[in-house]
Amino acid sequence: MHIRLSPTVKMIAIACLAIFVLQHSLERFAGVPVTAIFGLSPYDFLIGHYVWQIFTYPFLHADVLHLFFNLLMVAFIGSDLEWQWGRKKFLTLLFTGSTAAGILYLILQGMVFSSVASRTPLVGISGAVYAMLAAYGMIFGERVMLFMMLFPLKAKHFIWVLAGMELMTSLFSGRGGLSSAAHLAGFAAGWAFIFIDRRISARGSVSPFGKRAQAAKKPKRASNHLKLVINKDDSDDDSKPKTWH
Repeated sequence: MHIRLSPTVKMIAIACLAIFVLQHSLERFAGVPVTAIFGLSPYDFLIGHYVWQIFTYPFLHADVLHLFFNLLMVAFIGSDLEWQWGRKKFLTLLFTGSTAAGILYLILQGMVFSSVASRTPLVGISGAVYAMLAAYGMIFGERVMLFMMLFPLKAKHFIWVLAGMELMTSLFSGRGGLSSAAHLAGFAAGWAFIFIDRRISARGSVSPFGKRAQAAKKPKRASNHLKLVINKDDSDDDSKPKTWH
C-alpha cells in the first residue's frame, strides 16, 4: 500500500521518535523519571497539579513496538485524513481523541485513588489513533483494509471489529484493560467528532473544527429587471414612443 506522508504526520513521527530516544536515554543513563513526570498519572495530575500531563503523555511510549505500531497507524490513516481536511482540523481530531482517552483513564484509575495504581502513568498516542480510525471508517468506509495483515475488510467494518476487541479486553482483562478502555474513549471521541461536524455542515453553519460548511446558494437574480424597450418599426421615425419597463 502506497503511503504519501502528509506534513503534519511527518512532524508527529519525528517528534515521537526524538522524544522516545530522549525519554529512554534520560531514564536509563541519567536516572531522570521522564515517564513519571510527563506520563498521565491520576495522582500527580489531580493532587500534584501536573496539568501538562494531559498534553504530553501522547508523545511518550513504553517500548519500541508500542511506538512502531502507533506510528504505523498514524502514517497509514492520518495522512489521508490530513490531505482531506487540512492541518487544523486534523490536529483538532488528534487532540480530541487523546484528551478523551486521558480523561477516561483519570476517572477509571482514580476510582482506586488511595492505591499504588493511581500513580501508574498512561503513555502513548493510541487514543488519538483510535479517534483517527473512527473518522477514517466513517469517511473512507468503502476502502479495503487488512485485519491482522491477512483478512480484507472494508474500513467501515474494520473499525468496529477493532472496537469490539478493545471492548472485550477492557471488560475481561482486569485492571490491565484500563488502557483498552482509554482506546475506546478515543474511538468514541472520533466518532462524535465526525457526527457533530456532519450535523453542523448539513445546517450550513461554520464548523467548529476549522472548515466552513458550504450552504446551498440561491441563484442571483438577473439584473434585467430594468431595461429600455424600443418599439421597433421599419421606419426610423423618432416620434415612436420609447418606454422603460
